[in-house]
Amino acid sequence: MSGSYICGANGLPSADASALIADKGAACVVRAALEIMADARRLSCGQCVFCREGTIQLHELLKDGTSGSATGEDLELLAEIAVMVRDYSGCEMSSKAAGALVDLMGAYPDEFDQHFRRGRCPALACPAYYTVHVLPDLCTGCGACVQACPEAAIAGGDGMIRVIDGERCSRCGRCLEACDGIAKAIVKAGPVKPRTPDAPIPVGSWADDGGGRRRRRRGQENPEGGVE
Repeated sequence: MSGSYICGANGLPSADASALIADKGAACVVRAALEIMADARRLSCGQCVFCREGTIQLHELLKDGTSGSATGEDLELLAEIAVMVRDYSGCEMSSKAAGALVDLMGAYPDEFDQHFRRGRCPALACPAYYTVHVLPDLCTGCGACVQACPEAAIAGGDGMIRVIDGERCSRCGRCLEACDGIAKAIVKAGPVKPRTPDAPIPVGSWADDGGGRRRRRRGQENPEGGVE
């Protein structure tokens, strides 16, 4: 009963899994769960051990699950702690937050399994689990993505098909926004990557032989590309 709780549940959404996703507006249920536990951790009164320590542990486990640092054992621990906080917390807020997490894990087990055991995010919402690429057949060489990139991770000059350096890319999404209204040539990719040139080449010169190697079109010189 709410009368036996130490503090209230203000600021947290419904414990219904589907409603949680809608309220948070997140395409990735694990990231949605992370946001819920971040709220609970921030609003915790600290008077109850399950509320104070439980929300911290759940938040850290979910953060690992969305950042590529989690293991299958972490998923089992997440479920165990969530049930304990839900059932034994003296704080209604943390109990509802943990209950929401339990509901999410029950409604979307494959989503959690892919994050914690397979290192994948089906929604391509967790930066640790996707890469960003310029589709060579759509790139116009306008340079909007280069100007938007804060990491200088995109190679190519005027009239060249851009190439993104995956090591330097921070997955901030600014290039995606810059290209969205122009050519829509920049995409996220999970385990299956699109075929792209290794270095910038002139716009219109890309041809794929089906094996990931670029062929020069007839009459096309073999240009050299590099990072400016």
